[in-house]
Amino acid sequence: MSLGPRARGSRRVPEPDAHASAAPAARRRPSRALLVATALAVIAACQRSSGPTTAHRSPTPLDASTTGTITGHVRFSGAKPAPRRVQVTSDPTCVAAHRDGLDVDDVRGDDGVLADAFVYVARGLGDRVFAVPETPVVVDQRGCVFDPRVTGAQVGQPITFVNGDDTLHNVHGTPTKSSAWNFGLAVRGARRTITVDHPEVPVGVQCDVHPWMHAAVAVVDHPYFTVTAEDGAFTLARVPHGHYTLAAWHPQLGTRERDIEVTAGVTTNVDLTFAP
Repeated sequence: MSLGPRARGSRRVPEPDAHASAAPAARRRPSRALLVATALAVIAACQRSSGPTTAHRSPTPLDASTTGTITGHVRFSGAKPAPRRVQVTSDPTCVAAHRDGLDVDDVRGDDGVLADAFVYVARGLGDRVFAVPETPVVVDQRGCVFDPRVTGAQVGQPITFVNGDDTLHNVHGTPTKSSAWNFGLAVRGARRTITVDHPEVPVGVQCDVHPWMHAAVAVVDHPYFTVTAEDGAFTLARVPHGHYTLAAWHPQLGTRERDIEVTAGVTTNVDLTFAP
């Protein structure tokens, strides 16, 4: 008969007394910083990792002579809401950046145009595959706000988050179709790069340390996207000829869509208009 791991002559080491060690542990109260760091480490350890959906697929050849251009403006019709005043008194670094409070302009743009709109081809590209850029999209945390507030990336493209402030920030991404992420950037200059595995417009991002800090990363599986600046203009170049649904998404106003036809060698002009 086998004696298993307890061979003759071996001594069994007594199990530690759980009750004996519980009392001293109970008297040690961990610091808030340790609790935050531990929580972030647990979240990071629980995240699933999976490869980008297009990482190992060969791009579909594209003949430039069969492509066209989509151009236009994203417009806003109506009275824009006034900026919101946010108090940032919880952090001395944020107070120094915004001594009178932070004005958050949810709807930006003058003369009837709209900034911060993510414009992209929503449908019509079929099963085409596009090369994934190696250059990262960079999102900074500067002045206790995300900069830019709205940005776009391709599936599998590096997205680098940077802490530009002399204070603790964290980056909490909440996709529903890919793995979430939540990590701290403790000092100025700290950075971390992630990728998103599946298309999703938008992926919400927030800083749990400073609850007013929100951003959005819109992720698609092709290069035909952009984010409007103050002039509301957009251009999507080298789009294969065909029938498409063009969409614009805005963090406060939702989505607008238009069906369009792209003709080889032709610039198609289209406007997308939001209203309050």
